[in-house]
Amino acid sequence: MRASPNLKIAAGRSLSAAGAHEAPVSLVGESDAARRAREALALAAARRTPVLVLAEAGCRPQDLLEGLQAHARRRGPVVAIDSRAAEPADIDARLFGAPSRRSAAADLEALGRGSAILEAGSGTLFLDNVDELPASAQRRLARLLRDGEARVPSRQRPVALSFRLVASTSHDLETDVREGRFRADLLRRFAACRITIPPLRQRPGDMAAILDRLVRDGGGAPRTFTQPALTVLSVLPWLHNIDELAGVLVKVLAGAGPIVTQEDVLAHVPFDGAFTRWDLTAGLREARRRFERDYIAAVLDQHQWRMSDAARALGLERANLYRKTRQLGIARAPRAEVS
Repeated sequence: MRASPNLKIAAGRSLSAAGAHEAPVSLVGESDAARRAREALALAAARRTPVLVLAEAGCRPQDLLEGLQAHARRRGPVVAIDSRAAEPADIDARLFGAPSRRSAAADLEALGRGSAILEAGSGTLFLDNVDELPASAQRRLARLLRDGEARVPSRQRPVALSFRLVASTSHDLETDVREGRFRADLLRRFAACRITIPPLRQRPGDMAAILDRLVRDGGGAPRTFTQPALTVLSVLPWLHNIDELAGVLVKVLAGAGPIVTQEDVLAHVPFDGAFTRWDLTAGLREARRRFERDYIAAVLDQHQWRMSDAARALGLERANLYRKTRQLGIARAPRAEVS
């Protein structure tokens, strides 16, 4: 049995049932998590409220900006700032600009020359890694979002702010608020609209659709992935999610033919992340046995211990899979009783 990464996954190709735009690659697939994220993106696109994107490393939260812009009633530029990539003073200057001579530098409601907020206009201001935003910038941004207006040079009266704020983080901001690292009033501005990008390890069934998009986005010829090859890719932890998968895929496709096999994938999978919990003093034979055991157990869990489905994914006969589970001591964990 073969699964083609060139499948057209209808639910992964639009923001909503009636949408005409493809969803970001990080939201492609038929899993419940991917669907919920696409629904949240469609809802956010229809409004102008701030958006908080919750995403692990490598999930590409910036890709959501295209979907938000495509469905926005008013479009404008996208101005992006990585809060982790600059010194606090530089972040303040980039966000709020240089103060004019007639306004105090500490004026929370003043924006000066070079301000990213003014540059965004009626478009989008994207703050990546917003958890790293300096305390002074958090304070001023919370005030501006609350008031919806600012004082700017050459204007006698405050001007209305019409930018959309999109912020991303991999942190639990509620915990950061409790521990004093993030302002509660700023977090409340994001609370009404949140989009969670599901990590790859939580959605193995989306792998074929994601590979399809990555191959097409890269401009490569369509490839067919065998089911065992897809299974290997589906059970890996992918600590850096789409970015890590895309990097491995480039290497796999460079050495593979039109049909990508399990052997093609195994030559390039990131074993370091998969084996960090192992005792690396064991011999090679024991390491192979442990890998086979963990791999088969992961596939069985992925298919809810449906032996026929798991055997098909592994490229084994069902009888051989039963024999392997006995030899390797793989047993299904008992179900928790509901009291």
